Amino acid sequence: MPTLKRPCPGCKQVLIVSPTRRCESCQRLYDRARDAMRGTTTERGLGWSYQQKRARVLKRDGYICQLCHRFGADVIDHILPRAQGGDDRDENLRAAHARCNSARR
Repeated sequence: MPTLKRPCPGCKQVLIVSPTRRCESCQRLYDRARDAMRGTTTERGLGWSYQQKRARVLKRDGYICQLCHRFGADVIDHILPRAQGGDDRDENLRAAHARCNSARR
């Protein structure tokens, strides 16, 4: 079976298809830019009330991830996503691990 090759979207260097589809140097630049764009909760306009709500939901759920049922939850997740009409009430939020939450997407 022939090996598929594809150019890196950043530098146009020809690559063998990989999960990231970017060369290593372009992937590092992309990751840094993505992390800088996201910012802290305060920089994203969520502020102190979000931190209080996050702490309240994590404490309510006992820091147990509601997706895998293991200890160590560190983020909150919307049960019904905001894009589908969900809101930020405590009843619509649950504790989750960051990796479980991102795998759910």
